[in-house]
Amino acid sequence: MRVLTSLLIVALVIAGLVVGRDFLIPLTIAFLATTLIAATSDRLERFGLPGSLSLLGALAVFLAGLGAVIYILSGQIDAITEAWPRYVQRLEGLADRASEWLGSDISEKFSEALANLNLARTVPGLLGSAGSFLSSFILISLYVGFMLAERGQVTGKLGHLFTSEEQNTRAKKTVGDIVSGIRDYIWIKTLMSVFTAAVSYAVLKWLGVDFSETWALLIFLLNYIPSIGSVLGVVFPALIALVQFDTLSQFLVIAILLSAAQFIIGNVLEPAIMGRTLNLSPFVVMVSLAFWGMIWGLVGAFLSVPLTAAIAIACSKVESWRWFAVLLSEDGRIDEWRD
Repeated sequence: MRVLTSLLIVALVIAGLVVGRDFLIPLTIAFLATTLIAATSDRLERFGLPGSLSLLGALAVFLAGLGAVIYILSGQIDAITEAWPRYVQRLEGLADRASEWLGSDISEKFSEALANLNLARTVPGLLGSAGSFLSSFILISLYVGFMLAERGQVTGKLGHLFTSEEQNTRAKKTVGDIVSGIRDYIWIKTLMSVFTAAVSYAVLKWLGVDFSETWALLIFLLNYIPSIGSVLGVVFPALIALVQFDTLSQFLVIAILLSAAQFIIGNVLEPAIMGRTLNLSPFVVMVSLAFWGMIWGLVGAFLSVPLTAAIAIACSKVESWRWFAVLLSEDGRIDEWRD
């Protein structure tokens, strides 16, 4: 009976995640943004800044990052539009060369697909998406503002959640562990993403790749997606180099250097700094990527690790769900989640 009840609860939760995605996604993004701002504020406070000034400093850093993203994207739209005919011509030339191996039928279909690509027809759709993004951004900003304003009151509310003092203490500890684990992960992951993007930008700029700033921004964002993101962060710039340049040398250099940067930062530097912050199984990380990507799309792929970590920590606090936390962990040791 208990198993059936648990399965029913899981099914209802998954159904709620799917049905309520339009409401839950902005709320989750706002929570993670608030967590990142709070983590930055804590670091600034360690340097001697008072609480209010450290929070203002963290907000300034966060807004500066958003401003840089908007500046990069808006500043390169004209350049992309201007370079587009040249890229189409180059791709058509590559299609003609590839016809020797792929056959004339596939080459003709590829040429037809290129001919149908029209930025003039694509831009209105992008503008519509931009309008929807702006509405979501405003909503998320409001959420972040209220979350930051009530950040100090959450602990007090948890203290009145249950009638038992022991249950109240356990609830505070559970929420504190979840927030602490996610905060440390987001903070370190953001720093490593910035470092990866900076190194990639230096490589791309040195080799003269078009739109290096945009590719660096994309690499920064993709670095939040486990495993697949780092691969895409190499594939996309390498492919654009294959189209941009006449020889394969730049393509090979970019592929090798960006792969080396992703491997060293992602597999050596990041684990050394992050340590056992989350202790999630690599297989679980990939499964969570597929699961959250399936129900929440691309946003779910970005949020898969912190969401799964929150579930793992919460399950470790409930004795009847401890087995599930063990399965999600890397080595079965969940004591650090339960202390």
